[in-house]
Amino acid sequence: MPDVERASAVYRDTLLKMAELCGDKGATDSPRSWNRLVNRLETQRLALSMSETGRAAISALLDHPHPTVRVWAAAAALHWDEQRARQVLESLRDSPEEVGLHATDARYTLKEYDAGRLR
Repeated sequence: MPDVERASAVYRDTLLKMAELCGDKGATDSPRSWNRLVNRLETQRLALSMSETGRAAISALLDHPHPTVRVWAAAAALHWDEQRARQVLESLRDSPEEVGLHATDARYTLKEYDAGRLR
């Protein structure tokens, strides 16, 4: 269980750093830092997706106030909580004036998932 708690904390902290880096509109002028954070996030996502407790930790972020956190958590949660995750992504997709590039991320995430290409 401590491994799940640690992975959950790193996952959440990494998402918050990503949110800080790209702001509310989803744009960053530091792609190197962004890619490093995405790689760290992916490592934790893989670890968390192996257990019910880990999946619940990711799903708990679906209601986070920052769109970066919601879009990435929803992309992961599509695999075990499709209805809720889809609602989050559709809401982001349909709000480009509020969330900027996060709307595009949400649109393509849904498109790839529906085509069976999202891992």
